Amino acid sequence: MVYNIIIKICRNCGVNKMELKPKMTSQELVNKMKNEKGIRFKHISEQDAIIFLSERNNYFRIASYRKNYDKHISGVNIGKYIDLDFAYLSELATIDMHLRLLVIKMCLDIEHCLKVKLLSAITANSTEDGYDIVRVFLKKNHFVLRDIYHKRKSTYVEELIRHYFKFDTISEDSQLDYINDDDINCPVWAFMEIIGFGEFLRFYDFYYSEYPDKNNKITNGTLNAVKSLRNACAHNNCVIYNLRKAGTHPTREVTQFIGNIKTISQEERKTNLKSRPVFEITSLLCLYDKVAFDTIKLHRYKELNTLVNERMLKHKNYFKNQPIICSAYNFLKKTVDFLL
Repeated sequence: MVYNIIIKICRNCGVNKMELKPKMTSQELVNKMKNEKGIRFKHISEQDAIIFLSERNNYFRIASYRKNYDKHISGVNIGKYIDLDFAYLSELATIDMHLRLLVIKMCLDIEHCLKVKLLSAITANSTEDGYDIVRVFLKKNHFVLRDIYHKRKSTYVEELIRHYFKFDTISEDSQLDYINDDDINCPVWAFMEIIGFGEFLRFYDFYYSEYPDKNNKITNGTLNAVKSLRNACAHNNCVIYNLRKAGTHPTREVTQFIGNIKTISQEERKTNLKSRPVFEITSLLCLYDKVAFDTIKLHRYKELNTLVNERMLKHKNYFKNQPIICSAYNFLKKTVDFLL
């Protein structure tokens, strides 16, 4: 059943209308793509597309990848997509799925390696006892303490929090503003097991701001880019749905990293790193190359090679006429080949 609801909100004698889009069946969605959007069904039949949208994926996700394609700006097909087949959208969604899975693995590797390196640095630092750095960090980043408080009943960190944080007298998180230093006796090695990936990256950046080390310092912009990409993949968001998304200013270390790849021209670097998804993926590769242990790299780079030089090329003919997709792919391929 289709619901066509219009909400009218009256403000200052004016009327703002927000039209909610109706629910549609898979058949209706295929008809919409074909008749309204100009999407073809040459490589995947309309019937197979209906089954696909009913059983394997949904229209909202699949259709998001259309942002990588241009529309006719005049003529009888104005507003419809140019040279877009349903199979192209399906293939981009599949590639994106494989990419997300690999990104999650690489981020877990980065987290592990950075924790080992940071703990070694703190252990070797004669001015740190492993406890004070945690107290100072939590004072300056109170939201992290609140997050730990809300995790206190989590199956996996409950015992650690109960042991190292005195939350017994606190009934609501507003009381955390008055917590005493004596109520926080958490060593850094336990602290890093409690906090999440984003909080750890913030802690890593904090430590090297307190104790500068040019060999281990990573710019905040690169860390944030990797965190953004990791969060998107962890929440199963579409990553490469809009390679046009520009406005990014690449960090110095990412620019230098790409500058070492002689097969990538200055123009290629500038053009591709403006794309937010490409910049975040490149930041991940840059950081991974810098911090991952060689034994881990050996295995993960094999997976990366398989994805970029095999799986992504499975239906390369789908994208031969799409300069935005081809440019992003060639940039990624050259970067990955440099690492192998």
